[in-house]
Amino acid sequence: MLEIIGAVLSFAGAQILFSRTKLAEWLTPWKSVGFTILIISFSIVLFGALGSTYYLIVIMPTIVCSVMVSTRYRDYLMRLQSRRVQWKENKE
Repeated sequence: MLEIIGAVLSFAGAQILFSRTKLAEWLTPWKSVGFTILIISFSIVLFGALGSTYYLIVIMPTIVCSVMVSTRYRDYLMRLQSRRVQWKENKE
């Protein structure tokens, strides 16, 4: 039950954090994927070092990082779409 509550709270917090603020704007989508791999790998190592009892050590960073990657990708696609619209307007 604690894992479910922690997962929901981390998802909601990450959505607010990455959608409302410009926290990870300096990351490109590919850099955010690499950063995510690094963070999740570290949490898995920490999970193993602590005796595999605290599942939230892996669950919460995974959720936060997935929200970060999806937010960065969405922002990238929105910028790409706006450039495409501007290019079409300038072409006409």
